[in-house]
Amino acid sequence: MPIYEYLCLDCESGFELLVRGDTRIACPKCKGAKVERTMSLPARPGTGGSRTPDFSPVGPPKGGGCGGGGCGCH
Repeated sequence: MPIYEYLCLDCESGFELLVRGDTRIACPKCKGAKVERTMSLPARPGTGGSRTPDFSPVGPPKGGGCGGGGCGCH
């Protein structure tokens, strides 16, 4: 269930909406149905004040992992 950003073409207000399969989209301010989906900006990863994101926890497991023979199956 993605969250989309919309712009109301009647009152020109912007809003976000969680969209499910059969959700009817209407402006929460004026209840208008003439809306346009707009481009969302992705969020930057939060890294505790550091300018460079730290992706080290996402890397390979310590000890080489299966591909490096660390699991003992090779």
